[in-house]
Amino acid sequence: MVTTAATFQAQGNVGCQFGDKIFYDFTYSYTVEDSTGAVISTTAVPGTAVTVQFSNLGGIPTQPVVTFLANWDAKYGQQGDVRITYNVTAPPDLAMVAATLGLTGYVSNVSPTDQRKSYISGAESICCPGPGNSVDHMGLTLTPPRTGTAGLVLESGNTQVDFAAATQISISKDILILAGTNTGGTPPTGNEATLTRIDQGLIEDPPATPEPASLLLAALGIAPLVYLKRRSGKTNSPVERHEKHPV
Repeated sequence: MVTTAATFQAQGNVGCQFGDKIFYDFTYSYTVEDSTGAVISTTAVPGTAVTVQFSNLGGIPTQPVVTFLANWDAKYGQQGDVRITYNVTAPPDLAMVAATLGLTGYVSNVSPTDQRKSYISGAESICCPGPGNSVDHMGLTLTPPRTGTAGLVLESGNTQVDFAAATQISISKDILILAGTNTGGTPPTGNEATLTRIDQGLIEDPPATPEPASLLLAALGIAPLVYLKRRSGKTNSPVERHEKHPV
């Protein structure tokens, strides 16, 4: 039962199964730095505070989604860095052919003339679905409105990358949460950014569904066979042969 990032990580290389996929070798970390780049916390949001949920997009089993929920927050010049990695395997007849990344969070822009407004930037690499150990990348950024904001503004977005069909991939996420300007003062003021949700989707290559015409031909082909089988059973019945030709 995987319910948090901590329990997910504790599964190790055994992992956990959702649908036809196995998710394993999960790692998670969150680091917060001040405006000078000095690390001020590695425990602000521990794995026990990150909820993990598994679901199927639109209820479709070939589109599983892993969702991470928490409040990754950075204020007044700080920078947060969320890093998540894990591997996924799928059966050969349901190989993975695409991945999606979705981010939801809050950002602010208290000073439109300042270039250091807050934003959330997510990058992901997927190794190695294609030949030659190829790596596919996708990125997504949440930014506040260009006009000034009195407080945080909710933003969300998603992106997708297609790749060669694969039964095993490695996913690596690096999501930066930048608070932007620290205007100083006591208490300090400035921009803030909070990431609240990460959605990781996978799209499988489902088995081909026979066309209606193919199903009709199959039905027409089966019907004569059933008729012949019944006739064959009637003429070859040992009981009937005995009745017609008694010893």
